Amino acid sequence: MKYKLIFLEWLDSKGITNQWEYLNEIEPMKPSRCFSVGFLIEETAQYKTIAQSLNASQIIGRMTIPQCAIQRMTEIKL
Repeated sequence: MKYKLIFLEWLDSKGITNQWEYLNEIEPMKPSRCFSVGFLIEETAQYKTIAQSLNASQIIGRMTIPQCAIQRMTEIKL
């Protein structure tokens, strides 16, 4: 197969509050820990792009994740 199947663990931004908050009452809002599996279709020093599904000439479900957000990448052997 031309494209590697990979598992990514990465950090993403977390929500926006929708009401006023008192500074002395807020709790930490840590980034979200995310997990994705897909076919690695592009890889640069700045980012990795994966696709959910592919066939001989098309892909669907493409997502790009900045390299600085990626905590771990593991190739899934088929």
